[in-house]
Amino acid sequence: MILHESYLANPMFDNLSDREKAVLASNASLVNFEQEEMFLKQGSLLNSVYFIYSGVVKLKYSNNKLFQLLGAGDFIGLLYLYSHDPAFFSAFGIGGSEIIQFEKNVFKKFVSTNSKFLVDVYNKSTANSISLTQNIISYKDHKINGALADFLLHFDGKNCLHSLKQKEISELVGYSRENVCKCMNEFIREGFIEYQNESVKLLNVQALRTLKQFG
Repeated sequence: MILHESYLANPMFDNLSDREKAVLASNASLVNFEQEEMFLKQGSLLNSVYFIYSGVVKLKYSNNKLFQLLGAGDFIGLLYLYSHDPAFFSAFGIGGSEIIQFEKNVFKKFVSTNSKFLVDVYNKSTANSISLTQNIISYKDHKINGALADFLLHFDGKNCLHSLKQKEISELVGYSRENVCKCMNEFIREGFIEYQNESVKLLNVQALRTLKQFG
């Protein structure tokens, strides 16, 4: 689907001129997902930059292990703008998600010619890497209940707690599936969360914040 310029009404694109937005939009397309589907395969060259307009994207290693969740406003491919290295991961859009696929060379042109946009892209490209590192460190510093509470609070804020299997949660948190299952069931019994149809709903945010701090 050809991209309408209204899809660029995001703070990330505020420092582009109307002409730049028009050119960028004319060299982009909108991809919709009716179910979970791979749109980037590990080992592929990134000839595009992907922007998550809505929904969730899962990043997985070659062994199909989930290592990151991305939500609306996140990018894939910014770190590859000036690199010809193949992707070390596969990317999957879940059902209901919308992804904007930009032509890499056009996107890179505006990064090179618009200094404010360059700063925006740089800040955004480092934000996800920093967040991923901080999450890993934080989970390791907690017992399982604190790590799981931290995970739930972080990704609830990114609206990413749907279409998640307990196996995938365990892969992200770094604890065994069995232990995560026990902890999830405990959270459900205590009324902290609801988990139905692979979707988590937080019911007691304050309790989870306490667990994150002291667990």
